[in-house]
Order: sequence, then structure tokens, then C-alpha cells
Amino acid sequence: MDIKQVEKLAKILAENGLTRLEISQEQTHILLEKQPAPAAPAAVTAVMPAPVASGQAAAAPAADTTAPAAAPVDGFIQKSPLVGTVYLAPEVGADPFVKVGDTVHKGDVLCIVESMKILNEIAAEQEGVIAEILVENQQMVEYGQPLFIIR
Repeated sequence: MDIKQVEKLAKILAENGLTRLEISQEQTHILLEKQPAPAAPAAVTAVMPAPVASGQAAAAPAADTTAPAAAPVDGFIQKSPLVGTVYLAPEVGADPFVKVGDTVHKGDVLCIVESMKILNEIAAEQEGVIAEILVENQQMVEYGQPLFIIR
């Protein structure tokens, strides 16, 4: 990953009001965090190889901030593989890709996440029934954020 890609990620962080952006690709791990202190730079960038232990340790605080006292979930949690804006339907006014109660098969499109002007179809990682939709249409989502519960 080159510096221009990191700069684009920092721009996404700033333009969308995010405070944290974390991405892992092959052997590269990038974490961008916006610092609350006014004298601090807008973003701090850390680029390092992503060993398994470090990746898990870095992801743990993010889980704590999104759901501090979350109960165990009954079913598979389909998570966002990237940061962006989620779209639950293929276009404005169209029926959503899935609704609660719909049966899905592995590979079925559940939603679209727009990231850096690219529309990415998010496919079901597991077969089952949509038990819950955890996001709203056109909501900003972060890497690893739960989108659906499939039972």
C-alpha cells in the first residue's frame, strides 16, 4: 500500500466524521485514529505487518466501544468487510436485497457498501434466515461492524 492510498483513507476518515479507521490487507495493517486534542494532527497513521495477535488486540477496543454490554447473539453475524456507506437496496425506490425472515444462501447479495466511489456487493457468508438487520439504509459502517444476523 502506498502513501497516496493512505492519504485517501485519511480523507475518508475526515470527510465522514469517523474517529477510527482500521484496514488489514494481506501482510499490511493500517489504523487511522482522529485525536481529540486540538493541537494534535488530524490523523495518526501506523503501518506495520499484521501478525494475528496484534490484529486481535487492535480490534478488541473497537468492539468495546460499539457494544459495551452486548449479550451473546443467537446466529451468525454478517460483518462489513470494509468502511463505507451501506445500501440495503440496489437503487432508490427498489425493494431491499433482503428483509427479516428471508432465506439466504451462501453468496447471495445482502447489501452494497460504497467505499471510495466503488460499489461493493456484500454476499452472505452463511446460509440461513435473516433474523435481524442491524443497520439503516445509507448509514456509515466501519470495518467489522455487524450488518445482519443470520440463523
